[in-house]
Amino acid sequence: MTANARPRWVLLCAIALVVSSLHLAALSLLGPGWFDPQGPAMPAAPLRVRSVLLVATTPAPAQAPPAAMPVPPAQPAHGPAPKSGAASTAVPTPATPLAREAAAVPAAPDTPIAGPDHAPTEWVDVPVYPTRMPPAGRWRYRLQRGLLVGNAELDWAPQPDARYALQLQGWIAGVSMLDWLSQGQLDAAGIAPERFALRRRGRDAHAANFQREAGKITFSGPTHELPLLPGAQDRLSWLLQLPAIVAAAPERFVAGASVVLFVSGARGDADVWTFVVQGAERVDDRPAQNLVREPRRLYGLRAEIWLDPAEHHLPVRVVQSPTGGGAALALQRDGP
Repeated sequence: MTANARPRWVLLCAIALVVSSLHLAALSLLGPGWFDPQGPAMPAAPLRVRSVLLVATTPAPAQAPPAAMPVPPAQPAHGPAPKSGAASTAVPTPATPLAREAAAVPAAPDTPIAGPDHAPTEWVDVPVYPTRMPPAGRWRYRLQRGLLVGNAELDWAPQPDARYALQLQGWIAGVSMLDWLSQGQLDAAGIAPERFALRRRGRDAHAANFQREAGKITFSGPTHELPLLPGAQDRLSWLLQLPAIVAAAPERFVAGASVVLFVSGARGDADVWTFVVQGAERVDDRPAQNLVREPRRLYGLRAEIWLDPAEHHLPVRVVQSPTGGGAALALQRDGP
């Protein structure tokens, strides 16, 4: 390299370093929002959803009705929604058959959600499932958002007093880009969040508050409220609630089976997420069970997850993609 070329090369390196630093600084400021792929927030109107309890049942022998008594007609498929707070939770063993509560009215899995100006034709059922929670642990992941690649840690800390803390942190080039925190308690329905926050520099930037006594979800920014159903999850806690549901009765979740969750974000957004089991696959030589959630609306969030049956059905890969455009957020297990 000539003497004249050396200063030019040093100048170009310095410019590249400054530009990279500015990009990382900008991403650091945007991290909590930019690393939260989501569809449009739900309207402030109440969601037409209801809780349905799954209870243990013992098959009874079929009995034909007496000849003198006609078979009564089927009950209509619609009716008033039961209050979410009225349901209690039964936790059957995995070998026990599960069924909907006799008083609950089933609804189609693709029932739309609407506000009072667009009354739905059917209610959306959100079951309360038995769960088997994983033990405490910290798992490392490869983090990718668009072209940016880094690393992340998922830290699960259940406590002896039935409290828990779940945190997902991610870094790119040593700069914190992702910091989600879910805190609450563990109850008969599994994870019961009380607060979910997207954090920036250790402080909450956006948060959802699950007010269980009041039966509602409120937010730090938006002023509208949403109903709080038993088994409701936040945008982080579902990563462990879904595995806990599958782990409690793995024989039920074959290809075509589904899990329905009510999931709330931190910006006033919430929706019913229906995961459909796709079947067995392999991820980095690990046997994994693939489940996919397709959004109900044209612009929503698609979620795909692969669970490891050999390790409490914990996620080995997660991909969340906004269907209205934007880069996907992907996590893939790194190491044991």
